Amino acid sequence: MTTVQKRSGMSETLRSGTGIALPDTGGRALANVTEAWFAASAECQREMIGFVSMRLEKDGEVAREMMASKSLTDVAAIQSRWMEETLRDYNNEMGKLMTICTKSVNGGAGAKG
Repeated sequence: MTTVQKRSGMSETLRSGTGIALPDTGGRALANVTEAWFAASAECQREMIGFVSMRLEKDGEVAREMMASKSLTDVAAIQSRWMEETLRDYNNEMGKLMTICTKSVNGGAGAKG
């Protein structure tokens, strides 16, 4: 009777880390850079998802205010306030994303700011 091996030899090698040799410190450096890049990317994605959620909520509030307005003057004032707030929010978000990227380049991708 033939038995089927449950695990491949290659997967055991990969799990144990034996048999995988990085050629030099350059290989380790590449692994470190890749890890930092993934950490910074994940942090940027979390930040952007939170930002988009916050902006959609604010935009919905503004839309409701505009629909409830009685005059075009009120609508124009609401729209003006919305534009200023939106530009301020996007500017602040770009600053946060730049901080994340800068920390990543400087070796602190995991730190929040």
